[in-house]
Amino acid sequence: MSMFRDKSSVTKHRTSRPSRRSSKRIYCCIAKEYYSEFSNMVDTLHITPRMMIHKKCFKVNNTYGLTLNIRNSGLFPRLLKLTTDSPEDTSISIPEMEMHRYLETDEVLEVKVWIRSNTKRDINRRRHILIESFHPNIIFQVPIIVLDKLKDPSVCDSITFPSCVPGNKTHFELIVYNPTKDRIRVRYRNTNRGLEISSNNKDVLPAEDYVKLLLVIEPKKLQVYKGFFNIKFGVMPPKPVMFQFTPKSMGVYLSLGKLEFGQARFSREEMRNVIVCNETPHEVYISGEFYKDPKLEPVVTVESSSSGGEEDSGGLSNKIIDDAISMHSVLLYDFEEDNNIQQVLYHPGASKHFDYIVPNRISGLTSGEIKLIFRPLYDPHDPFPEDMEPPYFQRTRINFCVTDAEDCYESHFVVMSGEIGGIEVETHPKVIDFRKVYLGEEHCAQIKILNVDAVPARVVYKDCLEPDLAGIRVMPVEGYLLEPCTRGIFHLSFYSLFPNRFSMTLRFKVENGAHYKIVLKGTGQQVQLRTFPQLVEFGSIPVAVPQKRYMLLMNPLAVPITLQVKPTDDGEETPLVLNIRDSTEMLPITIRDPIRHLQSVHEELQRRENEPYEKITLTEHLPDSMSVKSFQTSDSIYSLDFEEEVMEPIPQMAAQLLTHLKKQKIFDKSETDRRVIQEALMGLMNTKYFSVFTKHNNYIFMDWNAIPSDPREIYCDNEIIYLRPNTGRSITILLIPNKVGYHHRSLSVRICPALPPPGNVDSSEDYPVEKTLVKTEFLCSKLWFEYNCFSPEILWNNTVDLSSRTIYAGEDYAFDILFTNRSIVGGFIHFDVIPTDMSFRDGTWKFYIDAQSEVTAKCAVTFRSLGTARLSGLVKIVGASHPYPFHLFANVLPTEIRITPMYVHRRLTVYEENEVHFYIDNYTPTHTKLSMRLKDTSFQYLTLRGGALAPTGQSMYTTLKSLFPDPDLYQNTLYVDLQFEHVMMLPITFLVEGVPLYFEPNIREGFDFGQLYTDTRTQFQDGTYNHRFPVRVINKGLRAYRVIIIRLSSIGPETSHCALHALTARFDVDPKNLYLHPNGEEKLDLLASSYVEGRCTGDFLLQVIDQKYPQRKHIIRIRVTAKFVEAQLNWSPRQLNFKYKHCEPLRDRSYVETPLLINPCSVTIDQVVLQVTGPFRIKELYEDSFEKEITIKMNGNERKEIFVVLNRGAMRQLFCRQVEGRINVYAVGKQLRPLSLRVAVLVPDVVILQPEIVLFDRGSPYDSNVHLVNQGCLPAEFKWKRLETSEVFIGDKDDPGGIVADLLSEILRMLEYNFSCSEESNMTKRYQECRCQFRREVENGDMILEILDEIVNDLELRHRPLLYPVDKEVEEDPDQSSSSMVRETINDILARLHIDSSDKWSEPSTEYCFASRFIYFHEKSGTVEVPDAQTTDLACKLHLPHIRRNFEMRAVFELSVIGGRSQRLSVALVNLGQKVKFYKDNTYMGIKPWYETFDAVVRVTNITKYPLQLVVVEVKPPPAKPFAATKEEKEALQEKRLVEGFCKLITSDLMNLDPLGTDQIRVKGILGFSESFRHSYGAVINNSDSNYFWLKGQGVMPILDMTSALPVVPLDAYEVQEEYRLLQRIYHYEIFRTITELDEEPKFIGEEEDQQEELGNSVSEDFSLLSSSDEDMPSERQAQHDLQLFRMVRTYVMVNNNQELPHATVLRQLILAERYMLRLRLKPELYSLHQQVYQSYQKVHKVPGFKQPAMVKHFTVQPIPCEQQSYVLELGPLMWNTLRKFEIKLHFFGPGKLIAAARTAVRIPGLYVDFNVVEAQHLDKKFSFWAEQCKALEYFKQKYRNMFERLMDAEDPKLKHSHSFDLDSLVMHQRDLTPKDRRLIEEYYNSLNPSVYPDHKHHFTLAKVYSGCLSNYSGVDVTLVGFFKPEERFYAKNQLVEDYIYIDVSILVQVGVPAKITNSLCSTAPYGSDSAHPNERRPRVLDKSVSFMHLLGVVGELGVLGFTYVQ
Repeated sequence: MSMFRDKSSVTKHRTSRPSRRSSKRIYCCIAKEYYSEFSNMVDTLHITPRMMIHKKCFKVNNTYGLTLNIRNSGLFPRLLKLTTDSPEDTSISIPEMEMHRYLETDEVLEVKVWIRSNTKRDINRRRHILIESFHPNIIFQVPIIVLDKLKDPSVCDSITFPSCVPGNKTHFELIVYNPTKDRIRVRYRNTNRGLEISSNNKDVLPAEDYVKLLLVIEPKKLQVYKGFFNIKFGVMPPKPVMFQFTPKSMGVYLSLGKLEFGQARFSREEMRNVIVCNETPHEVYISGEFYKDPKLEPVVTVESSSSGGEEDSGGLSNKIIDDAISMHSVLLYDFEEDNNIQQVLYHPGASKHFDYIVPNRISGLTSGEIKLIFRPLYDPHDPFPEDMEPPYFQRTRINFCVTDAEDCYESHFVVMSGEIGGIEVETHPKVIDFRKVYLGEEHCAQIKILNVDAVPARVVYKDCLEPDLAGIRVMPVEGYLLEPCTRGIFHLSFYSLFPNRFSMTLRFKVENGAHYKIVLKGTGQQVQLRTFPQLVEFGSIPVAVPQKRYMLLMNPLAVPITLQVKPTDDGEETPLVLNIRDSTEMLPITIRDPIRHLQSVHEELQRRENEPYEKITLTEHLPDSMSVKSFQTSDSIYSLDFEEEVMEPIPQMAAQLLTHLKKQKIFDKSETDRRVIQEALMGLMNTKYFSVFTKHNNYIFMDWNAIPSDPREIYCDNEIIYLRPNTGRSITILLIPNKVGYHHRSLSVRICPALPPPGNVDSSEDYPVEKTLVKTEFLCSKLWFEYNCFSPEILWNNTVDLSSRTIYAGEDYAFDILFTNRSIVGGFIHFDVIPTDMSFRDGTWKFYIDAQSEVTAKCAVTFRSLGTARLSGLVKIVGASHPYPFHLFANVLPTEIRITPMYVHRRLTVYEENEVHFYIDNYTPTHTKLSMRLKDTSFQYLTLRGGALAPTGQSMYTTLKSLFPDPDLYQNTLYVDLQFEHVMMLPITFLVEGVPLYFEPNIREGFDFGQLYTDTRTQFQDGTYNHRFPVRVINKGLRAYRVIIIRLSSIGPETSHCALHALTARFDVDPKNLYLHPNGEEKLDLLASSYVEGRCTGDFLLQVIDQKYPQRKHIIRIRVTAKFVEAQLNWSPRQLNFKYKHCEPLRDRSYVETPLLINPCSVTIDQVVLQVTGPFRIKELYEDSFEKEITIKMNGNERKEIFVVLNRGAMRQLFCRQVEGRINVYAVGKQLRPLSLRVAVLVPDVVILQPEIVLFDRGSPYDSNVHLVNQGCLPAEFKWKRLETSEVFIGDKDDPGGIVADLLSEILRMLEYNFSCSEESNMTKRYQECRCQFRREVENGDMILEILDEIVNDLELRHRPLLYPVDKEVEEDPDQSSSSMVRETINDILARLHIDSSDKWSEPSTEYCFASRFIYFHEKSGTVEVPDAQTTDLACKLHLPHIRRNFEMRAVFELSVIGGRSQRLSVALVNLGQKVKFYKDNTYMGIKPWYETFDAVVRVTNITKYPLQLVVVEVKPPPAKPFAATKEEKEALQEKRLVEGFCKLITSDLMNLDPLGTDQIRVKGILGFSESFRHSYGAVINNSDSNYFWLKGQGVMPILDMTSALPVVPLDAYEVQEEYRLLQRIYHYEIFRTITELDEEPKFIGEEEDQQEELGNSVSEDFSLLSSSDEDMPSERQAQHDLQLFRMVRTYVMVNNNQELPHATVLRQLILAERYMLRLRLKPELYSLHQQVYQSYQKVHKVPGFKQPAMVKHFTVQPIPCEQQSYVLELGPLMWNTLRKFEIKLHFFGPGKLIAAARTAVRIPGLYVDFNVVEAQHLDKKFSFWAEQCKALEYFKQKYRNMFERLMDAEDPKLKHSHSFDLDSLVMHQRDLTPKDRRLIEEYYNSLNPSVYPDHKHHFTLAKVYSGCLSNYSGVDVTLVGFFKPEERFYAKNQLVEDYIYIDVSILVQVGVPAKITNSLCSTAPYGSDSAHPNERRPRVLDKSVSFMHLLGVVGELGVLGFTYVQ
């Protein structure tokens, strides 16, 4: 299937076509109108893929599957039918095909297509999947094409149009495919008029693509349409396509095929409509029928051409079926044969829940509606199964049969489905909590079931999910049939069977509904009781006084019981509770505490009487330890289960606190203690536990008259009491009597039965529960008590006569009333009705009168009326049936006063406070009372409006305060009322001016804005005011005012009153006009703006107009000022640094810093926005949450802390990085200075440099280092932990010693030696101690050793080597088994005993004697610091033991790092004989020039199976002593790498070899001047073993030797002596020995000859002794060997190691090299030049890329500073203008390359030099030559000066001689030269000889020779040909010509243009030149062996006198 390719991706988009339908066409429905559009009909159905392409051929009996996806993007559903033209081998599978016939909008249909052919005939033909869509009808063709042999365009042969009714159009979409890679032109030819072909103007068929053709036929009448049309592809013949179309006479279409209703309840109805379209022009008839089960009634499946559905045609006649195939109707019988397609499941009884309404007939070309109804039907006789849960899903099908008058038949069907919601009821309660129940005790409950549905509901009790926990009976058993909105009550009888917690679930089933669950929970318990005394007698008691008695409850049973005491037959109202001592005392809050308090108070009163002690006698025998007192004082023990289930648990502290408070007398404590206790109690009272007590708070507010009609008088301890066997508990009975009379009452005690209920629970009877139920009345008992409550008899006088006293009105007079109680009980009396002017002097009006006692009421009265007065009241006794009256009588007299002043006249301003004092004097000897009032109280009032004056002489005053809101004339009158006589009047007049306008803030005297922040210039110019100060303008008057504001001026800090200056500040007021209503308020804004710092001022004028008097105007002038400053916010500190340390999660902390944000100005910034960037969060307050952006307020001069926290979530992925962020500050529209934030993420990251280490045994235990590097940025704390240790044999052959060790270990196990350390529990320590003890036993000797000796002797160990060889120092007989061997073997046995716990229980310790047998770390923990300049890593010392040969010991350690990742270290200790192997131990590089780089490759192989790490280092020998060197020379001796040669590793010095792997070691270097170059390299293998290899070779110095017979410049004495010492050193074997034999320096070199002879006499002269190697020869014999060889060499001819050179040349090269090396050691500056030349040589050869061949003209010859002896060329006298020729013969000794040049210090006029080589003999050398032609312009016309004359010229700085420029670069020549001359001089000298030597740069090059050969060579003869022609203009008469010609031999060539030659050459001073020319600077000579000539000659009148060439 994967080989099919979707071609829909390459399909071109169809262009939109204009609609072809007529605008007058009438459609039956909107869907057909929509899909009649071509674009909607074709483009809205998306078929993917559009065509199937198979690249390979189909195979027989192979199944090919493909998936076809169809999506509808149209607005309406489409009916689809899928068929194929190859049904014999192609099948179509659609799951639930009947549900997916109609494709909804945006629905995707997935179709499976299977192809399986049984024959090869036409197996690769073109197949088609036909997708037919109806209404309008169209067929989409999906071709299946095989590309195997398809070469021509593909199109189907014939097509069949879908049938339709005449008058409608039928369509067919055809696919034409081009399989070729070329575009093909396609043309269509149609000769049928009824056929329309639409190609969308596509006449070109794309390559490997397809096009779609739309074919349309519109039939007019019923007839068959047949024909063809042609398609022509390119030049191919046209291909006909046959088509056929058969119309039908009737066509009906449904708008949908399935309908899904939602969830509906019973008796509810839901209706949907289905549109039926009649495409037929005549009328049709329609009928419907529900689906019937085919198993019950067989049906005939008929598929209509229009719908493709299956129908029930049981009622069809044979005539209709026979005539079906006709012109009028087309019927296709399609019997489904594919059983794999999933069928739709229909419910048999679902049709009763659905209904339909169908029209009988539908007219032609119209549409109708079918109504489909979903109405769930409640059928009590056919309910849904009980195992089904709602909602109930139902599905059925309705078949519609359509016929017409011509007996045409067509059928359609609609699948309907819906969900029926179950009947719903409500249950109450959902959970029944019985809490604590007793075994066998019946508990009843009611379960209410309410039918909330609209249909009857049958509810029955089904079952209990836990039937064994309890006995349950639910009545009624038959359940209820509940009508709607009715309820049924199930009665539940329950008893518990087990004394523990239970939780059970009851299930009730609703028919046609769900299961409802009721949960029962609680705790089952078991329990009897005895009381003392049996009757509690209270006696005679007063009303409302609490009385307390005790009762003892005993448990006589042997099992614990639980009981509860409750009052019975008591009221519900709160009783009246009165205190005994003080009637005003506040009572306690809770129930228990006031009971205890009142009871204790009552007991204290009763305790005054000595009552006899009444002993309670128990009826049964009790233990002696339990007395009556113990029962009374014992506290109650609460049941923990009761507290958990019933009450909210309270803290343990609360229970303890309550217990202690009950034992203490709270109210006897001090004030502080009571406050502490009160606070603690209040905290406890807030809990839910004490909320039940708060309802009694109203005790302190009770009225003494409020005796309830139904009081609650009895209180007792009603908590559940738990009594142990034979124990008791004292309970308190508190009585608060509120009803007078005798009472006999009781308390109810509820007791749980102690035993389970009788009866067999497992009885098989129908209702066994009835036999075990226990009635609750048998579990209760009564506690009886009696009391007599009555009110006392009180005597008193009810008339008080005060007539005998002189009494004035308003005065207070005191009197007393005496109350006497003659009864035996106390009582309460109070004044019930008190007269208005009567009071009590001590405030007490409620009294308690004890029995036979009396009290006095202290009263006072005031009379208000004159004359005879009478007052009355009532006194009531609590408990009496009615109150008693009392009366007061008196005679009252009047009073008199005088007032000053008698009138008032003042002048004021508005709101000006004015005070007028009126003084009043009393002229009567009584307390005079008066009152004052004003006639008009507007704007005026009196401070005192009345008073009382003492007798004569006392005065008082009152103040009249006036405050007027508006200007006007105010008049008033003061009235003084004396109450009992007359009223006095005083006139008052005020004149008021001003206006009542007030400003907040007050701006009348000016307003200062204070400091303001400046605005921007743009804001100022735009007139934007950022500073607005609101001013409240308040009209406090009662009239309206208008205010007009005029701005006068605004003066800024940089402006003045001059109008020419620019305005920098502006003040304004908004608004300019105000109208103030009476008592009104308006807002006035003062505006200020400035962009310049400084102080600004502004003036305004306010005109106030009174609206009542418009002619009155009041002027107010105000001035405003402001100081403008720039906004500024600073941070402290300016930068915040975090250090985030990554550690364990439990140690992680929050990183919070608090920088200070400082406002240096005194102005508040209301809004400051802080934005943070980076991994940070900020907040302002501690309780806020951290945010990325916050807004704060900054007050003036405020320092605010900002909390900055590090977002640790963002740091998890960062390691050792520095993250930056900042806090941006925005205020007053500007961005201010930010705060920089930085966080350094500190994470420890410890890396083991070698996590897998392989080390090798060294024969004894040793220590190695494991290096740890902390790559993080935080010190890391680590710890080593060993995980496992193993030891395995890895050799090819076993060690015989190991076999012996195993055998002896078995012997030791059999002996079962009893060690004294067996008591140790730790196996590791036991083994360690036993092993050490066994060693001590071995040392002391024991019988076990003798037994072992005998066993070992019998084993014949002499034929097997033991594990430990015999010590070399001990000589023993090898035939006997020595005791030492046995001991060592036994020790090895003990050392290799393996105990599993040793590695796991404890670490190996060095305290024991066998610690060296393991691999362990000496220090198991430590800290790895961050690498710095001093420390880079940490070395952990690892102990490695010695192991046997061919064994491997492996240990695995774990490195744990705090805050970092853990790693593992694997250590393998191996004992092998050989580890690595070098391909060559000695590598010989041959003979090379000293400067040429060699490249040596050494191949190394790992012959083990372990990865090896090799560290390759050079092994340098100690520095040798110089021969015959002085003390100064020894001190100046330095090692010169370029002189003696050196080696350098090209590859890495660290090399990793895989097991059995091979690698190469590349070494690069130079041989130097060493005739015997030998360097050793060592390879350290895993830091535990080593191996070596050597590099050997010979380095020589190439030289040019003079072969012409020329005299030599004589040597100085010290030079001759130096050469002698060099020759002596060469011949004394020191140098020459190194080129003949490899050995160390002899010890006897330089000693006396006679000593050497003595040594030589003892040595044999046999030369065969010299064949032994150095390693096998002892040191003494080695010295003798060296001396013998030295004597032998002197008798033989010297051996030449260079076969191409004669012996003299070898000696000359040795002397030259030794002399040069000696000078390099003694002169550091000479070595610096030598090094510079070599570095230049290296730079040239390091340049990568292609190099052009050098040209002889463009290279620089660079020699080293090594000189040869000079030669003299004498030319004799010369003549002017006469040419003289000379030749010099030279020979080049190599190996090397001949690259040389000839130069002079200055340009010698007339001298020409060139080189000459016989080319026939040296063609392979590729020589090229260059010589200076001297054709350049002569710049200097001066005479020639020889080298001595130039030295004298240098003394005169004024001399203009040009040749003095080469003397010294440091000499500053001062000459009178023109700029042109100086430029010519610089160009001439600076371009001659570019060299690394400063004194060679001005030398003149005469000739050059260059060799292009790539290899080294030797033995080349060179001729130097010279011509000298002295001219008169340059040479004076008798001029002495004396100069040097330098011949330089180069070591390198640099290619380039003449002006840019930058290569390195070296030259030195000539040998012996210091003595010959002491006054001239030494010239430098050529390379290794460089030649130079000394020219001597005198030029006279006839020519040159002499010319000498010196080498």
